[in-house]
Amino acid sequence: MKVSVIVLSRNSSEHIDRAIVSLLNQHYYDMEVIVVDNFSTDGTRERVEPLVDLVLLKGPERTAQANYGISKARGEMIYLTASDMTRDYDFIKECVDKIREGYDAIYMSVRTDKDVKHFWGRVKALERESYIGTYLESARFFRKDVWEKLGGFNEDMIAMEEDFQHRLDSNGYITGRIRSREYHLHEDDSLIRIFRKAFYYGKYQRAYLWKHKLRGLKQLNPARPNLKLFLEHPRLLGGLIIYKLVQYIGGGLGLLCG
Repeated sequence: MKVSVIVLSRNSSEHIDRAIVSLLNQHYYDMEVIVVDNFSTDGTRERVEPLVDLVLLKGPERTAQANYGISKARGEMIYLTASDMTRDYDFIKECVDKIREGYDAIYMSVRTDKDVKHFWGRVKALERESYIGTYLESARFFRKDVWEKLGGFNEDMIAMEEDFQHRLDSNGYITGRIRSREYHLHEDDSLIRIFRKAFYYGKYQRAYLWKHKLRGLKQLNPARPNLKLFLEHPRLLGGLIIYKLVQYIGGGLGLLCG
């Protein structure tokens, strides 16, 4: 069963080498790697062209990139990932094995890379740990025919994974879990960056919240699952409160301006 890995990139030269090497070292060999670049100006495409099977150009947003890349894929299964992610070496093999068991898609559990040492990165790292095994995760490994039956990703929504997971669940498709993890190579290192990112995503949240009211409100609930992880780290818990406050202010303003 061939796997098509779709890597979304935009000005990703700082991290994309590690991301691609992590894919090339996977313990699964029937795969192709397709990079869909959003017109980078930092040499991203030139770095990856000798390493991958295909480089495509597409914008304006990641949802359009994802749909375009998948439409060109030859694999029976799709793994959608980012240019700032690595993963355990058995990651793709475990996903394929689960699909062969009868699952239609696989949840993605993401950890922060161990090299991220700054305070806000440590706060986000612990928050990511609290997501594992919960409703805050979404599938990015799935059968291509399922993606086709669901009409691809909704290009009106920046929160494409969450919307896609909702449609998987609503249409009776079964999502499995694996032990292997992805690793995010960087985290925002200042409250200004956290605010700006939240504002950007907030501008695109109205369509998602309108379509998925109950799921959206549940995901916006500031009482994160598995918060007990933070009780052992009171300093990081204080940081999380500040982090989420900045996020909600930024996201709320973005929603009003969107």
